[in-house]
Amino acid sequence: MESVLFIIALVTCLYLIFTIVEFTFGFNKIKNLSHQKLLNKNQWPTLSIILTALNEEKDIEKALLTLLHLEYPNFEIIAINDRSTDNTPSILNQLQTQYPHLKVTHIKELPPKWFGKNHALHIGSQIAKGEWLLFTDADVAMRHDTLIKSMSYVLQHQLDHLTIYENHQHNYFWLNILLLGLYITYSMSIKPWRISYPWSKKSLGHGAFNLVKNKAYQQCGGHKAIAMECLDDLKLGSLLKNHGFRQDTVNGRDFIEREWYPSLVDMINGLKKNSFAYYNYQILPACRDACLTFIFFIWPFIAAFYYMGSIRSLNGINIGLTFFISIFVAKQFRLQKRYAFFYPMAVSILIYTVFNSIFSVCKNKGVVWRGTYYPLHTIKNKK
Repeated sequence: MESVLFIIALVTCLYLIFTIVEFTFGFNKIKNLSHQKLLNKNQWPTLSIILTALNEEKDIEKALLTLLHLEYPNFEIIAINDRSTDNTPSILNQLQTQYPHLKVTHIKELPPKWFGKNHALHIGSQIAKGEWLLFTDADVAMRHDTLIKSMSYVLQHQLDHLTIYENHQHNYFWLNILLLGLYITYSMSIKPWRISYPWSKKSLGHGAFNLVKNKAYQQCGGHKAIAMECLDDLKLGSLLKNHGFRQDTVNGRDFIEREWYPSLVDMINGLKKNSFAYYNYQILPACRDACLTFIFFIWPFIAAFYYMGSIRSLNGINIGLTFFISIFVAKQFRLQKRYAFFYPMAVSILIYTVFNSIFSVCKNKGVVWRGTYYPLHTIKNKK
């Protein structure tokens, strides 16, 4: 038994060392949008910004005003009211009268075999006239020069798709703990620096900012091709990558900001719909990743406490390595370093969140998203 535990500790140690090396080079490869030089204005193509809103009266006006005042020579904003029952429609209509480059469309019914948000984004793409499409969310605030910086980047690097990871407003201790767990596992599983390599199968999309060339979007089928995908942003990135289009990501935390979830409970409940979806509703891959997360980040503490000799020593090293990873990731995602001390708790809450999602989906035999119930058998069929 102890020989098996020693092998586990050794393999874990080697993998964590490899992870630290890749993190160091990988995150340094991701460009900061602040450093991007602007191209000549005559080179900038037309652009359509598309967002959907379902009962977003709290954030929609503030978010839209930041978009409406973006610096860009030729752009339109298409806001889709997706069956809202609050004051969202009236807020959108009022803003439309003040800003001629804002177009508002109201959706009253959801057709079958569509997730609501995907359908709304699809409708927006059909209205859009821009050579480029920017899909964003209704609670996102952007800095005034976000578009000119981003478009300069995609044109300079000849991209078809650019996604930006944003800055999350986070003011509560327990919410920050869960965010740390998400940031760590996000970095280890997605490896965002790899998406620009044609040889890599890694792909990415962020709901706050998916800038896509319209021709590429139409050629790969757009949101119609992912009509029943819960993770619309990630799946759009995957769709584009699988069709051979060039994509990249940049650090845009100085440009884009949002309050992803207001509290820990809200985040756990919000992730019910998509944590299991990340694994295509397959239990074994979810359990595999949960076990690996446990082995990497929690087991070393248990082993170092209960065992002696080389097992304790190796697991002590592993604790040091995972602590370094936690500090590194916290710094990258602008979390205070003190949260790095709580990484075992962070990944434990994350594991709970994943199994909470599995239990919820299996119990309800489906997913509830934006107030609509979608049966699991319909989601899996996707046709």
